[in-house]
Amino acid sequence: MKVDDTDMKPFIVHRGKIAVLDWADVNTDLIIPARYLKRIERIGYGPLLFADKKYVPGGSPAIDAPESHGALNAEFPLNRAEFQGATVLLVGKNFGCGSSREHAVWAIAQAGYRVVIAPGKNEGFADIFEGNALNNGLLVIEVPEADWKRLADAGQVGGVEATVDLKTQTIVVHDGRVPEPKVAFEIPDVQRKRLLQGLDTISETLQYESDIARYEQAAPSWLNAASA
Repeated sequence: MKVDDTDMKPFIVHRGKIAVLDWADVNTDLIIPARYLKRIERIGYGPLLFADKKYVPGGSPAIDAPESHGALNAEFPLNRAEFQGATVLLVGKNFGCGSSREHAVWAIAQAGYRVVIAPGKNEGFADIFEGNALNNGLLVIEVPEADWKRLADAGQVGGVEATVDLKTQTIVVHDGRVPEPKVAFEIPDVQRKRLLQGLDTISETLQYESDIARYEQAAPSWLNAASA
């Protein structure tokens, strides 16, 4: 799946296929190699996700031609045929460590993923990566390790789907069992409300644009001059 629309959309309920990359300490240079940060666009990053692992040596895309690349690396887990089209990504602990590049989130989202799930409370994601993800509409979830393993074991079968419901903060795995396995999760209420409305921090602030304008008009002239 290719996603180039950078506008945030509300996240309420999403059902999609699970893919599993059970590597720990995946840094942002692995997610999106530094050479691609020279790009000035905010779109076209999907094919660049894990470029140095996804393609055979020498086959990663050129900086100015993300759709042009060599053969896929058959050893890279996310290249498994049964993971193609997945939108729910399970990853190992400390995902997104390293530099704070926002491009890492863009690459994941534009490759088609809506949700990333990691194990361990306050261990799953690097702080800056987590903030970048939530501010760009990518839902990142930390669950207890036992729950993560249940999800990963189901996903490794291939073709298994999960439903992620942000309103109820639950994950349901559709792997044929009755009742369907369910996992609870929590994210901070401020970020949860933004995601449900499809807002980033800027668009949330702009909801109060008229109030800000009224305040500025009523403020003393010396205050406006000092802030100019």
